[in-house]
Amino acid sequence: MPVDYKEYHPKWKRMSLFIRFYRAKSKCERCGAENYKPHPVTGSKVVLTVAHLDHDIKNNRFSNLAALCQRCHFEHDRKDNLIRRKYGKRKGQLGLFNGVNE
Repeated sequence: MPVDYKEYHPKWKRMSLFIRFYRAKSKCERCGAENYKPHPVTGSKVVLTVAHLDHDIKNNRFSNLAALCQRCHFEHDRKDNLIRRKYGKRKGQLGLFNGVNE
């Protein structure tokens, strides 16, 4: 799914770099996979991304951001993406269904 960075914080790129390389030290904060190296499970090259843990792109507190490999980021967003496909982009993005029965 393409990302529209116009919706993100004006300093998103700088924040993302800080989370991925300074705080996480180039490793996934969930599984420990190292950036730009083969993933220990999938074998594909890891490219760290930054996830909003509550799925709200307006909540940019560092405690709400996590450096994740593609596999962990996809798993983290799975439920939110299903909700967006069913009900529309805004419902998933606003986290309206967070905490609903899994």
